[in-house]
Amino acid sequence: MESPREEPRRKLGGGSAGVLQGTVETLTFHNPDTGFAVIKLFPESGYGDPEVAGWAFPAVAAVGLWERPTVGARVRLLGRWTRHSTHGRRFEFDSAELLAPESTEGLLKYLSSGAFEGVGPATAQRIVDVLGLDALQLIQKDPEVLATVPGLKKKVRDELARELTARLSEHARLAFLRGTGLNAVQARAVYARWGDECETIVRRDPYALAEVIAGVGFATVDRIAGSLGWRKDSLERCRAGLVHELKEAAGDGHVLVQRERLLASGVELLDAAERPLLERALDELVASRRVVQDGEDRGDVYLAYLHRAESALVTSITRLLRAGRVTPVADAARVRATEAQDGLELDDAQREAVVGLLSHPVALLTGGPGVGKTTIVRLVVELAERAAARVLLASPTGRAARRLSEATGRDAATIHRVLGYDPKSGGFAFGSERPLEADLVIVDEVSMLDISLAASLFAAVQAPTRIVLVGDPNQLPSVAPGNVLHDLIETGVLPVFRLSHIYRQKTGGLIVANAHRILSGIAPLLPERGDREADFYFFPADDAVSTAERLVEVVTERIPATFGLGWMREVQVLAPMYRGDCGVDVLNERLRAAALGPAEVGLLGEEKRAVGFRVGDRVIQTRNDYEKDVFNGDMGRISAVHPDGSLTVAFPERELHYTSENRSDLQLAFAITVHRAQGSEYPAVVFPLVTQHAVMLRRNLLYTAVTRAKRLVVLVGSRRALELALANDRDEDRQSRLAPRLRKQLDAD
Repeated sequence: MESPREEPRRKLGGGSAGVLQGTVETLTFHNPDTGFAVIKLFPESGYGDPEVAGWAFPAVAAVGLWERPTVGARVRLLGRWTRHSTHGRRFEFDSAELLAPESTEGLLKYLSSGAFEGVGPATAQRIVDVLGLDALQLIQKDPEVLATVPGLKKKVRDELARELTARLSEHARLAFLRGTGLNAVQARAVYARWGDECETIVRRDPYALAEVIAGVGFATVDRIAGSLGWRKDSLERCRAGLVHELKEAAGDGHVLVQRERLLASGVELLDAAERPLLERALDELVASRRVVQDGEDRGDVYLAYLHRAESALVTSITRLLRAGRVTPVADAARVRATEAQDGLELDDAQREAVVGLLSHPVALLTGGPGVGKTTIVRLVVELAERAAARVLLASPTGRAARRLSEATGRDAATIHRVLGYDPKSGGFAFGSERPLEADLVIVDEVSMLDISLAASLFAAVQAPTRIVLVGDPNQLPSVAPGNVLHDLIETGVLPVFRLSHIYRQKTGGLIVANAHRILSGIAPLLPERGDREADFYFFPADDAVSTAERLVEVVTERIPATFGLGWMREVQVLAPMYRGDCGVDVLNERLRAAALGPAEVGLLGEEKRAVGFRVGDRVIQTRNDYEKDVFNGDMGRISAVHPDGSLTVAFPERELHYTSENRSDLQLAFAITVHRAQGSEYPAVVFPLVTQHAVMLRRNLLYTAVTRAKRLVVLVGSRRALELALANDRDEDRQSRLAPRLRKQLDAD
């Protein structure tokens, strides 16, 4: 707790940068969940507002993250001076360093602040009378010195020593973590994970940060390691680099990486590391079971959890198929009779699909838009229920589950909810030891199903329960690793019922027809100029900037005027990627400005803005949150931004509160990526086509975007970009061994 040396004021951005040092006079607000604090502080000589003559400015307002702010504490704040539209000049700090009190008055105020149970003004005075101005250091060094203070009960002594030690230790550890270059949120996450051991752990192996702390990547920990004196040819660095490469591959959807490719990319990433050292590091990772080598000549390298998932999925499917033939729930005659009762008229392929899906332990139903998948699923459910079968309906996301429920008239849920996901443990209530209580499980939107979730799902399906998978293999694959639907079709050992005849085609309707044309690499059909009755349009623009400008005009003016759609509720902009002049990030800012007006300068705690969000923002939930009962893909609007940085979001059914801790589950949603839109449908979809996005432009991405629309599709951009998308039919070549392993396992039977 030494006095800090003077440091030159530095430019931090967002205002005049500097250091503010003094004693906390008032604690105006503190949120213990987020650490956000609003304090009033008396600056010491030489510290204060540079805009105030003589630096004389008592009771300075300061806001920022501070775990345990205490009245009377002497602190050193690093941050910047800003001006709030309502509250005037204040200091926004990034870090708070606790200092030793310089006066008896300050020490008395600190001890009697209420932070220490049982210590009031009189008790604080006795402690200072005996231990003097160095009381805090003496207590931290040897808590037994408190026994020399007359009238101080043992319970009070123990609590004071414990709390004081915890506060000083926490400040010291956070100061060390911030000193490595971690930001305030990252430092708090590390401390929450490892507590007082964090400095020891980081010094021993800084690369452990990337393994356990979300948002801390390899580049960050490599820089931290360098600042702590770690050599570039250390085995720890090599192991971390290889794990990083495997994680990057998983982020791209791959379940595995070929050994040679992994080592080559490791050499490139780590620069100074040579191949023999990387081979040794890989051997150590295998020995520690963090990664697995499998396949011919052990040439396939997996992160351990992905190898377990692929192996478990193969085992579960094999088990279901080995259970033998199942009794068909309905035959062709029963299907025809039900058709007649329901006023349906199926073709031969559809009728064969219904009978087949009800006659196998595992079966797949595939096809594009308009071919009758929904009708077939509804009929399968009806026939199964008439046979007294218990049916479970599920989809990977909440929005997809709601669509399935609307289509069938039955309850449907996310796969996580069906399996009884426990957010605290991260596990599922249902699995191999406790299978699902159903006779038939139907899972829709299986193109979104990743290898890990598929493994958990199939583990919970035990014979004689049957499972039907429904999906469109031409849609984009799952965001997480794996390409399950594609791989299961490729096995050639599972019954696959493909529907291809288009039925959902209104007179003059182009969405379904153009979706299939796009899959064939054929330019979409467009209406005659001036036709305002069509459902598919193309607006040309020369470059990315002009495309963005025209898109905003189309969304906010032309569509509402022509089709009567409320663009803030019914029009969804989908884009291939986040970056670029016509990417999601820029489009969100342009559309937000059109909806809410130009943004004010962001000041922490401002009532209309908090860390990138404003009242009125359209937002999307990015993960399933079962405690809040809100799911990936759910959209809402921010109805309030609170001084502590938390938010209130109005969803269609109810309002939810988001602290600064879980605010990261939200993203702006005036525009979203096509991947984010999987499993969802919108009245109208607007899609920008620019050559800046050439690396992402593929048929299946454009096809997925188009098939998200129910009433209207508008493409905006260059014809050259459209040609690039139509010409690129390359599927994402996701690396996995699901198909060959399943074939091999069944051949072994």
